[in-house]
Amino acid sequence: MKDKGKALQVIDYVRLNRQVTVLVIIVAVILGAGCGYLLGHWHSFVQQQRIAALEAQVEQLYQRAETFDYQQHIAQVELGIEKAATESLQSELLSVQDENFALRREIAFYQKIMAPELEAGGVSIDSLELQPHPRPGHFHFRLAIVQLERDRALTKGRVSMRLYGRVGEQGQHYDLHELANISAEDAAFSMRYFTVQAGDFILPDGFIPERIDVAIEVSGRNQENLARSFYWAQLVDNT
Repeated sequence: MKDKGKALQVIDYVRLNRQVTVLVIIVAVILGAGCGYLLGHWHSFVQQQRIAALEAQVEQLYQRAETFDYQQHIAQVELGIEKAATESLQSELLSVQDENFALRREIAFYQKIMAPELEAGGVSIDSLELQPHPRPGHFHFRLAIVQLERDRALTKGRVSMRLYGRVGEQGQHYDLHELANISAEDAAFSMRYFTVQAGDFILPDGFIPERIDVAIEVSGRNQENLARSFYWAQLVDNT
């Protein structure tokens, strides 16, 4: 009887152990499912937050893009207005320059009649302008040559410019084209109506300028030369 009782106790223990094991498995499954649900919910929450942040960034980028497009449109409109105004001013300037040189040609034409020595080969030295730069000893020159002939044929020639003055008590002269770094090729001209030569130069140290002599050699069958002197004091006074 005792053996039978012990067998029953073992059977009950086994049953209880199985029940406990099943209960533990059920609890573990429930806890795992709960943790999985919570983790999934948290992951979904985090993803939604990231999506919301990205959507906000996209919206900001769209707003910035619209702002840039608007600013670009305004800039293009302003640039178009400025370009149109510049073109209009350039057109007016060219028109005024044409009128100015037309008047100069007429004056030069009558000067040819009154003073033939001021022209050669249908060409006249119209003007020489001198403008000082802010830095001492730096100057800009502008030489205008006009065509006098009525047929307006192409005229070719070469210009030479000499700067005369003194250093102390000694007379001295320089090639103005060399001072202005103007090559012999650039000193030549081929023009119809008029031409302008311009450059910048620096006075040598200790040099006191007095005048600029301009000489023109007109090409052609009858090579003719034209010369004219411009005094420095008068050139500076006219600036």
